[in-house]
Amino acid sequence: EKKQVLSDTKLTKKSRLEAVTEEDGREDNGTLFKDHFTSPSGLGDIGVIESITIKNFMCHHSLGPFQFGPNVNFIVGSNGSGKSAILTALIVGLGGKATITNRGVSLRGFVKNGESTADVTVKLRNRGPDAYKGDVYGDSICIEQRISCDGVRTCRLKSKSGHLVSNKKEELTSILDHFNIQVDNPVSILNQEMSKQFLHSKSEADKYKFFMKATLLEQMKRDYIHIKQTKAVTREQVELQEECLKDLKQEFLQKKERYENLSSVGNMKKTLEDLKKMMAWCLVEVLPTLNKNVNTTFHVGVLFLFSNKVSVAEEKLQDMQSRLESRREEEETLSEDCLKIKEEVKAKIKAQKEQEVRCWVGATPISRKNQLLASRSNKLKRFGDNMPDLLDTIYKAHIQGRFIKKPIGPIGACINLKDPTLAVAVESCLRSFMKTFCCDNYKDEAVLQELMSHYFSKGNRPQIIVSAFSNTVYKVQGRGVNHPDYPSVLDSLIIASPVITNCLIDMRGIESILIIKEKHAARKVMQHGRPPRNCREAFTVEGDQVYPNRYYTPDFSTAKYLGGDLETEIRQVTPAIFAEYKDVRNRIEQLEFVAKAKEISPERRKVDRSAKSIDVEITRLRKKIGVQESSHGDHEQVVREYAEALANYRDKSNQVRDLKKFIDRLDNIMSDRQTRYKIMRRSLSVRCKLYFNNFLIKMNCCGSMMFDHNNETLSISVGYGCGNDGMSDMRSLSGGERSFSTVCFILSLWEITESPFRCLDEFDVYMDMHNRRISLDLLLELSERQHLRQFFFITPLSTSNLPESDHIKIHQLQDPERAKGQTGE
Repeated sequence: EKKQVLSDTKLTKKSRLEAVTEEDGREDNGTLFKDHFTSPSGLGDIGVIESITIKNFMCHHSLGPFQFGPNVNFIVGSNGSGKSAILTALIVGLGGKATITNRGVSLRGFVKNGESTADVTVKLRNRGPDAYKGDVYGDSICIEQRISCDGVRTCRLKSKSGHLVSNKKEELTSILDHFNIQVDNPVSILNQEMSKQFLHSKSEADKYKFFMKATLLEQMKRDYIHIKQTKAVTREQVELQEECLKDLKQEFLQKKERYENLSSVGNMKKTLEDLKKMMAWCLVEVLPTLNKNVNTTFHVGVLFLFSNKVSVAEEKLQDMQSRLESRREEEETLSEDCLKIKEEVKAKIKAQKEQEVRCWVGATPISRKNQLLASRSNKLKRFGDNMPDLLDTIYKAHIQGRFIKKPIGPIGACINLKDPTLAVAVESCLRSFMKTFCCDNYKDEAVLQELMSHYFSKGNRPQIIVSAFSNTVYKVQGRGVNHPDYPSVLDSLIIASPVITNCLIDMRGIESILIIKEKHAARKVMQHGRPPRNCREAFTVEGDQVYPNRYYTPDFSTAKYLGGDLETEIRQVTPAIFAEYKDVRNRIEQLEFVAKAKEISPERRKVDRSAKSIDVEITRLRKKIGVQESSHGDHEQVVREYAEALANYRDKSNQVRDLKKFIDRLDNIMSDRQTRYKIMRRSLSVRCKLYFNNFLIKMNCCGSMMFDHNNETLSISVGYGCGNDGMSDMRSLSGGERSFSTVCFILSLWEITESPFRCLDEFDVYMDMHNRRISLDLLLELSERQHLRQFFFITPLSTSNLPESDHIKIHQLQDPERAKGQTGE
């Protein structure tokens, strides 16, 4: 649209009309404007109709080829001889629609009765420096149009030698644009119906529309209206983009604040390091004598020098104690859960009770029941705090008959390990499936989705896999991996439900994945040579994923879902922590205090503060840094988000700015174009009026052509003699007088517009001999002045009175036989 708006709008593609001023409308003793068509040397070399040939077209079996002259051509014949058929064939041959011809509404109406196709061939001259692809087409372009009886048109474009160049409509459009041929412009081709409509029209608005269409001012006006509408839409879009820009700016400012706070955190960390170094030498300075009081000074400075390690150990201990306390609270509530479950189980059939327990906690007999129910709460909560409640809801929904087959899951709660040490390896392999549920059909899946919505947000719901349940496990012999030393994931699992087994085979291929505990062994088996048959990948005991050409390390080191009892883990880890704490203290006692101070700060510092005040400041800074880092997030992420927000804001700002500049420029351009358009409209109307008057003078008539551009009307008055009293509106003239006036009007439009050829159909049918003689003289005079243009005058009347001239060629048509019921010419 920018290109369309910014490109110069022309009257025609090769228009040589220049912008005119008010002086363009002046008369000079009855002499019209200087002929503006005589300067270009190649006007008669391109776009001229060399010949037309038709076959099975309208009511004619065959006409032509008609070899036309380059200047004036009279096509003469009685009604039915094919005069208008030639003109219609010209329009159709140049790609015009059937409605333009005023001879039908569909192309299939042009196919002769009893025939399957109609053919039209038009040859255009293509000479000189302005030729269209002269090296391809040569001196002429042959356009062949074939119309089938069902209205389908096919086009073939050939060179002068008959070589097929193209069959695309776009190529024909390019040719017509290059030659400035406007098939639908009534000034280029004025057929009978259009001429009659103009002659008999009583509407001054219709005459104005005819003028506007003929001069292409109407098209320019439509283009300007479209551009204005587009500009309005663009302005609305800019307003919307400005609202979006406000949001981007707000987001950018937030990211900027977080980014700027990073520098303050960096400064605080630097200050903290300086305080630590100051504290190290502060403790040294409080010693009266370093050599004699080493043991005493150790007790003073030890907690600070290794405070980081001690703090970490204490934090771990506190976390474990907190988790242990949480598990104890769960145990206290466990008895209530057990009682509730017992009451529910009593209301169900024994077989169903056993099935429910197997699905939820790994399919063990109902008799180790209390123990399983006790472990159920702990295990299921690993899959989410709401998982036990969800399973209870699924259970109740199944009892109510809402499921066709009760869903099974989560998968992680339905599998057990043969070897507990493989928990990390198996979980690394099946991590994405641990919280997944299995459904037998999509109806059950929809019900399960609805139940999940009460416990999980839409983006955090467990995955659901829909596949028909089976009571038997797939047979994987022959397609699974079978290694003498290492088991597959399938071999490492205890799975009571065939549905779960089959799901993991389908979705993860656990029968073709090995578990190789040691890293070096995994690399050797998978990467040093050819991997075992049917083996796609392997996992180590640490959870590393090994492919033949890739090796990945997981982002976790402990099993979240398949690990043992958390309380046991805590009990195992806690003495680890105490031992580390004790070891740290033992190692501290073995080190010399001054040496440690030098490690912290090799350069001795002068201290003017007490150790207590420095320690208070260190504690304050640590807390402040912790708060800042927790609120602002990862450093790299903050920098990346700030950069992205800045780039987005700048891009959108530049886009909005450029659009505003474009709209402002467009306003200026449109204002200038509107001014030029009005000047051109005035110039063309003045020229048309002057030419019209000049043509009337030649028959001792006077006329008036009044343009009202505001109301879009054109009134034409013609009279004999001088003075306005003798002039009459065209509607009051005789048929011959109106025809003559129409010819004068058409000639005036020919003077102010351009096209390589012009066609006028039965221009003299309503004229008397006197008016016809004058009209012919005017036409021939104009054609002689515009000898590089081609003219077609179609008439049923005799041309015996035409002067002999090399520029005039007369085509006399014979009366052909006509099939009954066939459309006429």
